[in-house]
Amino acid sequence: MKKFILLLCTISFSIATADAQNISVYSFVLPDEGIVINSTAPDIILPDVNGNKIDINKSDYKYLLVNFWASWSKTSRKANPYFIKSFNQFQTKGFKIVSVSLDSDTNLWQQAIKEDGTSAFFQLNDRDGMKSAYLKDFEVDFIPANFLIDNNGKIIAKNLRKDELYKLLATLLPN
Repeated sequence: MKKFILLLCTISFSIATADAQNISVYSFVLPDEGIVINSTAPDIILPDVNGNKIDINKSDYKYLLVNFWASWSKTSRKANPYFIKSFNQFQTKGFKIVSVSLDSDTNLWQQAIKEDGTSAFFQLNDRDGMKSAYLKDFEVDFIPANFLIDNNGKIIAKNLRKDELYKLLATLLPN
């Protein structure tokens, strides 16, 4: 019981310190599983909805969210309204989203894009699904998984949920 209380105190202190210094809480609270904050993001080159190969590193952005998802993942689909809100607010300031679908069925993938209203994002498809080499590169074990990348190619946050992305972008891209 003492160890549990000590852990809770450590987490509370870490959150307060991170919040006061405007630093991502994830690097303090969550165990450092997967790719590390401040590391260089792996390259991604995949086909878009028209079959054209897109290299995300050749796009112009200040901040880029790479989101791994699938049409069959309810959790992935529930996150889209939050991404749309952030995209609509910050796209004119250099924010872009790359959605990397892990659907093997391109019809289901494209139907989900229409239903969710995410056609303004870069939509890429990796038909290898959960065996994707990109999942290994980003050290992703579950979806949805997302990574916020700065214009130097560094991962600055990961697995942002609900309004966390919006709040972070509001500090990074103020009016």
